[in-house]
Amino acid sequence: MLEEEDHKKKIILASASPRRREILKLLKLDFKVIEPEGYEEKQLKNPYRTVTYNSINKARNVYNYIEEYGSRSKKPDGAEQFLIAGFDTIISLGRRYLGKPADNGEAIEFLNILSGKVHRVISGVCVLDSISGKFYSDTESTRVKFRKLTTKEIERYIDKEDALDKAGAYNIFGRGSLLVEKIDGCFYNVAGLPVVKFANLLKKFEFKVIG
Repeated sequence: MLEEEDHKKKIILASASPRRREILKLLKLDFKVIEPEGYEEKQLKNPYRTVTYNSINKARNVYNYIEEYGSRSKKPDGAEQFLIAGFDTIISLGRRYLGKPADNGEAIEFLNILSGKVHRVISGVCVLDSISGKFYSDTESTRVKFRKLTTKEIERYIDKEDALDKAGAYNIFGRGSLLVEKIDGCFYNVAGLPVVKFANLLKKFEFKVIG
């Protein structure tokens, strides 16, 4: 259960991802969603720097929005405090990164690339305080092995699953679970929200997910 003082802080999810919303609901957290506006994700040479950069700047994007529209109180006592959570997830296979596919053709290409191989799901997470602007960030990496997929299986999957808003074109919470042979590491990270790393960052702001 949440500590009494934790109720003074609320979480803002700076993401449009329905899977991240679902995970926060499973954790029974009080949160609202404000999607970053006009933010274009960047891809750097290092995958860990990429997700760190994007998760921080997504949180900052929403922080600036809150500040601009007067939702951020500057009063020293009794101020409403938000902890803004930004995330970014990419698929890394060798030197190639797979983000969200542009269309079904690219989604099929991604799944053909991942078929029968081991890839890494790398996520960045940032928690930013709405009053002070202070933030902490971290990353998580999970090894995922796909089973060998046939062309027909991939086409059937793309026909039945909306793959365009998912890094690597698969959703571990949905039919994408049928594509996976083995996971080594954080399961929730594969869905885009590394739960333990996120909880540890919340603790730095004296927010306890569990007592």
